[in-house]
Amino acid sequence: MTGELVLPAMQSPATMPRFEPATPQMIRMARPSGPLVVDLWSPSTPAQVAPILLIHGWGTAGFYWRETAQALSSTAQVIVPDLPGTGRSQPVRSAQNMFDQVATLAALLDELKVARVQVVGHSMGGAMALLLAQARPQAVESLVLTSTCFFLTERQVRIYRAIMQVSFLAMRFRPHWLADLPAFVRASAKRYFYRVPDAPDLLRHGLLDYLQLDYATAVACANNASDPAIPAAGAGVRVPTLLVACRQDEVMPVDNVEYTSMVIPRSQVRWMDECGHLPMVEKPAEYLDILRSFLDL
Repeated sequence: MTGELVLPAMQSPATMPRFEPATPQMIRMARPSGPLVVDLWSPSTPAQVAPILLIHGWGTAGFYWRETAQALSSTAQVIVPDLPGTGRSQPVRSAQNMFDQVATLAALLDELKVARVQVVGHSMGGAMALLLAQARPQAVESLVLTSTCFFLTERQVRIYRAIMQVSFLAMRFRPHWLADLPAFVRASAKRYFYRVPDAPDLLRHGLLDYLQLDYATAVACANNASDPAIPAAGAGVRVPTLLVACRQDEVMPVDNVEYTSMVIPRSQVRWMDECGHLPMVEKPAEYLDILRSFLDL
């Protein structure tokens, strides 16, 4: 594993608490499937707390965690991978499904010699967090599942699969120049926010991550989203777990949050109002407060 510096963090939104400029170390890990690129944030004032692993969701890479990672790294080491087939972790030699991604995350913890870790997963990254906790029960000491829930009925599964089939067809046409059309970028973002933030660079980066995804990996991971192994892993959780749900989330079925909390033993739910699918971007200060109050920080 080798380390190198990446570009400085972009300017924070007005609602995010200000911190001294920080730069993560970029590490590159060789995997049989291809490269794994990870941003590793060192704590500015180290405390005796477990590192925090931030797992991004489907359709993007780890860039949108950047402000959250910088803030959390005031006291904890923060690990932010681009999962294989996304962002900088390309090309892949074969399609990586969700279970392959979890195996890569476990290998990352081994490579970094992380014995105990606090895991924050977003959307499909929350499902991966549950599977990681099942695979490494001695390593994961707490879970935060953001904008993540289980399917409630078989009908919901069928609807999800039908929607994804349409999405897979649309993914065949993904010219990168779409990210250079500000009106298209903003229109594409509307589904993910209650109020689209005034952050054109961040929105463009998010769309470009989607346009550059490895197609076969994206399809394989999406097809795993309805796998019964995910709620089964949730039912087996034995560590403190927090669900962070946003009432205006149009991606995740918010009506399923209560059911998901019932499946995961002794889990808690924190609701965010006037917020869509990406609370770490839309309401970063409020989201950070929730994380800090729950995690060992």
